[in-house]
Amino acid sequence: MIHIAKKLTIILFTIGMSFISFYANAQKDTLKLFNGDILVGEIKTLNQGVLTMETDYSDSDFKIEWTKISEIYTNQLYTINLTDKTVLTHATIKTVGPRKLHLSDEYLERDVWVDEVVYFRQLDESFWSKLSASVDLGYSRTKAENLQQYNASAALGFKTDQWTVNTTYRQVRSTQDNVSPIRRVEGSASSDYMLRNGVFFGASLNFLSNTEQNLNLRTTGVVGSGYYIVRKNTWYWNSFIGVAINNEDYQEIETATESADRQSYEGAVATELNLYDLGDLNLYTNIYWYPSFTESGRHRIDYRFDISYDLPLDFYIKASITLNYDNQPIEGASESDYVIVTGFGWEL
Repeated sequence: MIHIAKKLTIILFTIGMSFISFYANAQKDTLKLFNGDILVGEIKTLNQGVLTMETDYSDSDFKIEWTKISEIYTNQLYTINLTDKTVLTHATIKTVGPRKLHLSDEYLERDVWVDEVVYFRQLDESFWSKLSASVDLGYSRTKAENLQQYNASAALGFKTDQWTVNTTYRQVRSTQDNVSPIRRVEGSASSDYMLRNGVFFGASLNFLSNTEQNLNLRTTGVVGSGYYIVRKNTWYWNSFIGVAINNEDYQEIETATESADRQSYEGAVATELNLYDLGDLNLYTNIYWYPSFTESGRHRIDYRFDISYDLPLDFYIKASITLNYDNQPIEGASESDYVIVTGFGWEL
């Protein structure tokens, strides 16, 4: 009886180890590159033209340009976005030819070229892998008049199958002898919900404070919908239309007889362009136009342009321009305020 029990134990152990070995091998994904190289590991994401793969033989994840991949083999399930704005969830990916893939989920099944795939994310990713973050700093000092200026910005994002949440913070401060300090602070929190056809619904809360326009704080809440006019694995362009509530708290002026604080209801029309596969160069720009519904003839414009260059180890250098325009500023304030900053940063 003991002899039979030992045999049974050995058989069960062998079966168990075989199952574990089979399961482990089944979880291995394979990439074949145009130069003939083959990578084996776990395919995590494709985002902004870069595929991320985790391997057992490297401490850090591999990042491979999507255009260099010829074939892909995986048994994982993914959320996938295509250039025609189609979204597949719980989808499988199979190679059916050089640079040609077969995609399938419960609603759709089709063959596509590799270039038609804009984004995908493995469904069983951890919480941390859905995060994106960046921070950069800049500083300058001039002996004349003891001029000092520093700037800082940070961003944090979280992306699920259809939801995207982003927060940003940017500030610029400047001090100089015999001159009042210059200050500019802006922040935002936004969320988008993507449908399967390129349409998305969005909401945001934006904050701005600057000395040039005598603004203690401008708070603007926006809701609306948009559409991806173009969405490829190298760039995208979208448009947005909605409504906004704008509340403004201004610095008090000694000669003023009444408060300059304002609240208005506005429209919101915007467009956004992001080019993220120009080698190591990235370009991003957007413009928002706010025509007022409650203040006759008033309109505001917010414009932003960023350019960054990727460095090794996820570092980058960056330059940006931000402009705010108001054709009906309060008395004593400027119609526009702009800032040009440079910085050195790191991104997750």
